Amino acid sequence: MTRAAAARPILVAAVLAVLLRVPFLATGLSTDEGGYAYVAQQWSRGALLYSQTWLDRPQGLLLTYRALLALDDAGWAVRLGMVLAGAIITVALGAIGWLLVNRATGITAAFLYAVVGVAPHLEGMTLNGELLAAAPAAVSIALALWWWRRSRPVGWLAAAGLFAGLALTMKQSGFEGVLVGATLLVIARRPRAAAVFAAGVAVPLLASALHGLVTGWPAYWDALVGYQLSAIGSDGSNASTRWTDLGRQAGDIALDLTVPLLVSLLGWRVLDRPARWLLAAWLAAGFVGVNLGGSYWPHYFVQVLPPLVVLAAAAVTGLRTRWRRLAVAAVVVLPTLIWLAALVPMSPAGRARTIPYDALAARDDRIAAVIRATTTPADEIYVLESEAYLYFAAQRRSPYPYLWGKPIDKIPDALPRLREMLNSEQRPTLVVLDTPPAAVDPTGAVAAALAAHYRPDTVVEGVPILRAR
Repeated sequence: MTRAAAARPILVAAVLAVLLRVPFLATGLSTDEGGYAYVAQQWSRGALLYSQTWLDRPQGLLLTYRALLALDDAGWAVRLGMVLAGAIITVALGAIGWLLVNRATGITAAFLYAVVGVAPHLEGMTLNGELLAAAPAAVSIALALWWWRRSRPVGWLAAAGLFAGLALTMKQSGFEGVLVGATLLVIARRPRAAAVFAAGVAVPLLASALHGLVTGWPAYWDALVGYQLSAIGSDGSNASTRWTDLGRQAGDIALDLTVPLLVSLLGWRVLDRPARWLLAAWLAAGFVGVNLGGSYWPHYFVQVLPPLVVLAAAAVTGLRTRWRRLAVAAVVVLPTLIWLAALVPMSPAGRARTIPYDALAARDDRIAAVIRATTTPADEIYVLESEAYLYFAAQRRSPYPYLWGKPIDKIPDALPRLREMLNSEQRPTLVVLDTPPAAVDPTGAVAAALAAHYRPDTVVEGVPILRAR
């Protein structure tokens, strides 16, 4: 059998991954996707990143969004990135399973991820930062293993480093490729090759840092690292807040992660010692990355799904009989397949309520239509406090840099800056009260500013909209 023929089932799995994700091109964007799209849009229109338009994510994520929005300034273009990322990770896991264990494990890993990677409760059908980081990280690990297992030229290792660095430009916690690559170099006992890998990692990181230096280093550093460090121990980022956030999200996380996690425990016995070290490093990087953010949103756990799938695939192919292999593989994919199948007979309204963010995005589209009809493109708006998709949907700019509630909780001058904006002569034309003012500012200062300078304009979908007097 030729190598191309041997790899064909992995390509079939990639096609399956695409087919399962394509329906979500037409469903509503998440709050994060909308916010990323808005910031990328403003950046492309000349706004200075990290000062005039703010986001706590590196440039790789925003460049990806800019490239996708260049196809069409619409939600489907953003979701096309999710479809491509799912297919890329599927192929990469197929190669990783093959190189770490055998061909059967690679094929199994590819088919398992094609399905469970949809991860409806972990928001695997959205283009979140974790998915964007997971794709180049998986490619990096596959390339590094190809260099090691197949004695390929050192250029493969340089490419592995490049993709590992790219993952870090998608999200700061996307260091799986770096840690797994470093672990592999220790196992391979090739210290000279470490310089080649490190050089590859450095290229995208230095490019990002250079851009940050040109645009304003203090603002760049504070957005990506500084504000999170300074918030440690505060009300917005202490142990109590973290436990509360984790408890709130634990149910959704468990729905998609429990079965792959349990089956993955059986996979360790199939691996040789180097493979165990590499998978342990991959999982450790993923779980550390989850904890760096601290809010424990379900989509954070998209990072740990790829190594769990490789381990689950090893567990499946390690079983002695065919019927056991099929049964365990079915156990892994059935929850996702059942969820997908249940969508088919649902009414459009029921489907919108079931698919994450779809109903919320439809509501926001109706609000956005009213905003566009009652304002000009030069008018500014503010959404209190976290429904960032509205800025993208309404095609209106916000004078306030922070699009979500967490930065307001963590950045000391964020709330005073909000009060100042609402009291200034340059206050936004409309304020959308998606969140009650008292929930954002218990002192009542934001509510007082709104009462002094705004009047009720209309209510759309139960959401009050205020207009400046």
